[in-house]
Amino acid sequence: RAPSRRTPRCAARSTYARSSRTLAAATPPRRIPAARARGTRAARRRRRPRPSRRHRAARGTPRRLGTSAARRGGGGGGPRPPPPPPAPPPDAPRIKPRPKPGPVTLDRLQAVVLAGGTSSGNPLTKFDARASLKFGASYRLIDFPMANIINSGLKRAFVLTQFNSYTLNQHVQAAYPPEVFGFGSQGYVDVLPSFQTVDEKDWSFGSADCVRRHYKAGSLRGPSFVEEPEAYLILSGEALYRMDYQEMLRTHNETGAGITIATVSRRIGDLDVTNLGVCGVAPTEAGTRARGEVFAFQERPSIEELQTVAVGSPDDATDPPLTDCDVHVNMGVYIFSKAAMDSLLGVIELCSERLDFGKDILPMAISSGVEVRAHLHEGYWQPIRNLREWYDANLSLCKTKSDEQNAMSMIDAEFPIYTVPRCLPPARFRGEVYSEGSIVSEGVVVGDGAVVVDSIVGPCVVLGEGVQVRGSIFIGHQETGYLHGDGAPDVGKNSVLKNCVVHSDVVIGEGCVLTNEAGVLEHNGVDIQSGKGYMIQDGIIVFMPGTTVEPGTVI
Repeated sequence: RAPSRRTPRCAARSTYARSSRTLAAATPPRRIPAARARGTRAARRRRRPRPSRRHRAARGTPRRLGTSAARRGGGGGGPRPPPPPPAPPPDAPRIKPRPKPGPVTLDRLQAVVLAGGTSSGNPLTKFDARASLKFGASYRLIDFPMANIINSGLKRAFVLTQFNSYTLNQHVQAAYPPEVFGFGSQGYVDVLPSFQTVDEKDWSFGSADCVRRHYKAGSLRGPSFVEEPEAYLILSGEALYRMDYQEMLRTHNETGAGITIATVSRRIGDLDVTNLGVCGVAPTEAGTRARGEVFAFQERPSIEELQTVAVGSPDDATDPPLTDCDVHVNMGVYIFSKAAMDSLLGVIELCSERLDFGKDILPMAISSGVEVRAHLHEGYWQPIRNLREWYDANLSLCKTKSDEQNAMSMIDAEFPIYTVPRCLPPARFRGEVYSEGSIVSEGVVVGDGAVVVDSIVGPCVVLGEGVQVRGSIFIGHQETGYLHGDGAPDVGKNSVLKNCVVHSDVVIGEGCVLTNEAGVLEHNGVDIQSGKGYMIQDGIIVFMPGTTVEPGTVI
């Protein structure tokens, strides 16, 4: 084949390179005078556009001084401005400015229920915490604040326990499973028991100390997949009332308070205010005290202290007496902003004595300048602190008329109360039975000729023939035939009970008369070793669990 006449590309490139090198070697270098070269550089500098003052301010470039001496720091232009701060590295995290605190939304409000208290004035708390006491045959006291939480739309709640918390833990886990609030980030109810640390080797001293320990430990923060709370709703688990916490949160947001206290207005002569906490509330511009600022707080006040906080306190003989005046009573329901929690509870490192909200934290907040507001609650409210209050509140459910001052007002179809569901048979009445103003729970068996008046009979209690029960409360059993088989009576034939509280696992023989006709107010007949027997407190006979009353016993 004949060779191609085209020159290869590589050959053409090498030829051009050789010719360029030959030309450069043959041509002498061009010499430019130094003055001309300097003039050229100066001309180039003059042609370069100078940045404007606005551009220099945007770039942070300091303004040039007038002369070379000034540029060298020799005067003529004033002091040189400081250099701009160094730029952060490209991989450094960008810190967003913290927004100003705004209104607290319902999903950023964390509910905390205090349910760990004990009481020396109630023999029933020897076995259960106050919040775990039975109420109305089917419920426990903690069910009522939990119903307020659920019906108010809150879905995040912690229950703080300490004393006799076994039955309370069981009840909370069974009554409020995750599906009640949703799963995961939708809602939860967790039980937080009291704990000890290396620095604090004792149990919690008071309600505020319990909240303080959990708050500083991060327990009240909640799971990491939910947003951090902006405020905390702190509740007592031992009071009966019905409240929409959204209205209280609205008061907290609109007044801009650091702490909001729920109060009720009561006549001093109608209750023992010396055993409660009272607030001094200033009237607002509208002349009402519904959202007034709290200027004083007294826990268990004296007569002199009541005169300073009572509404319409007498100044001279022409005014009404102090017992006819009203006072704002603390309900034990608070909303604390996160800033208030940090400044009041977060600064306490160790606590070696009792620390309560009413006695210590609220007076400290008022004296330190934290804005404290009152949210007036209108309706039924009853704290349960001793046996008498628990007994009267239970029997008020049996009232034939419902008003705002008895527990019957809390039974409402639009405001359901949740508890542990039980699969028990309905109550049975064998023969002719007279019942009036009473509650007979499921699984109960009542014998022929029995009389039940103004009483509460708990689940699975069996009353024999001819039994008379008046003004008494039976706690009940967990299942039918719990003690001695189905049909065998827990209260024997022809026994009479009046003003009694019968705990579970109690067997009363035939022909017993348990009425306290002598009117004894206080008596302790409980065996120290076994814990069985009976007590009389405030005229009420209380039979402890596992007690057997012999036939024919008279008390």
